[in-house]
Amino acid sequence: MRGYQRQYLRHLYILFSFSLLFMQGCARPALQTYPASELQIATALEAFARYQEISTAACSCCLDAEADGALSVSGWFSDHTEKVSGFLQAMKPGYLKFIVINPLGQPLFVFLTDGSMFTSLNILKEKAYSGSVHSDTYRKFAPPGFEPGFSYYWLTGRVRPGEIQVQAVMSDREGEKFWLQIKHADASTESMVLFDPGELVISRSILRDEQGRHVVDILYAEHQVVLPGNEPCRIPRRITVSSNADDVKVELRLHSFLDEVRFSADDFQIEIPDNFEQLLVK
Repeated sequence: MRGYQRQYLRHLYILFSFSLLFMQGCARPALQTYPASELQIATALEAFARYQEISTAACSCCLDAEADGALSVSGWFSDHTEKVSGFLQAMKPGYLKFIVINPLGQPLFVFLTDGSMFTSLNILKEKAYSGSVHSDTYRKFAPPGFEPGFSYYWLTGRVRPGEIQVQAVMSDREGEKFWLQIKHADASTESMVLFDPGELVISRSILRDEQGRHVVDILYAEHQVVLPGNEPCRIPRRITVSSNADDVKVELRLHSFLDEVRFSADDFQIEIPDNFEQLLVK
């Protein structure tokens, strides 16, 4: 059993290392966008305003679900996929907890962050790592423009709070969804967001740096209503993050959502066992 756990942990390490490293990316081909009429632009902006109202007023503060993660790497000779499963909890604006378990339900890896500090535990090696999300080590693996303080919004496919400007509205190929070029007043990057005005959800979000290079490309799919009502809140059940060349993909599938979830900051703290070696990341 111990040998199996070591092999599983090695796979887990590969998954997490690649999922952080590949997202740095660089230039990608230009998006396929098409001109939108004045009526289409007005309709899209009106629907987007409704979407923002629903996100603020109707959607819950928190998320609690089971999660399956998969890293797919395509090469010249073969394709390879690593998988992990566990539990994912999140709370506005940047609280996350991910517990990876083995097939027997035993924890192998724990990651927590409040959007400012993070802690990760390697259970089998009895080591705990902690530090600031603004540390050189953490930022080295994070893509440019990624804001750990708003991780919850990246995960749930929503536009993070703050003053924004929609700089342009363009149609997609089918003319049913619209690309919104969004700029946050307090950010150097901009986002190209594929918005579905019929379902009031974001299907894709691409973060671009000051030179227009794509640094993060995220697909959101299989949205599920988690809080029914007159204006239902929808959460993506499948999130796919692609590398620059599309040869590396990390896919996260969420299921078994819990209803009416409420967390506090204390839920994203963990007491490190005395026998663990504690390492500070700088």
